[in-house]
Amino acid sequence: LPKGSFVGDVAKDLALQLATIRDRGARILDRGRTRYFALHANSGHLVTAERLDREQLCEGVQRCVLRCEVIVEGEMKVYEIEVEITDINDNAPSFREAEKELRMSETTPPGSRFPLIEARDSDVGVNSLQSYELSGDEHFSLSVQAGADGEKRPELVLAKALDREEAAFHELVLRASDGGEPARTGTARIRVSVLD
Repeated sequence: LPKGSFVGDVAKDLALQLATIRDRGARILDRGRTRYFALHANSGHLVTAERLDREQLCEGVQRCVLRCEVIVEGEMKVYEIEVEITDINDNAPSFREAEKELRMSETTPPGSRFPLIEARDSDVGVNSLQSYELSGDEHFSLSVQAGADGEKRPELVLAKALDREEAAFHELVLRASDGGEPARTGTARIRVSVLD
């Protein structure tokens, strides 16, 4: 969210009169160094004081919560506020390397597996990386293994015997997709050189 975006109606939620907020010196106290929220004295609304980016604030954390306090100085009251920052699909899956070269002997037996580069997506939940897809030719298929950490690990599987005289190399495209609406994708090219 950009700076100045509406977060909540503090006056209504805490049953505070706008006069109390204005006249008694209500203010926001953030717990961190950066001040993420501000209180509008005229409306009693909590608004963003800085631009919020969930990936910067809580990278790798499933539930992102920022905490602050509303202090009403005239009454010496402190109210705890938790603001949950929800994820939007603002990042596409991406590969560290845009291209990967593999070398395979033409005697490599069908069924052989080769690990491929993994995509990364800094969004969480359904907006994170959900699937891989391989396009190319009938010599190869894709297998996706689930790691102990829940990560999806793509593997190239040789589906049909290679013949260097028929084709010296094969060009494939690995596509990673997230589950957002609309889905975002990232691609990597895989070039398989067939050795004589």
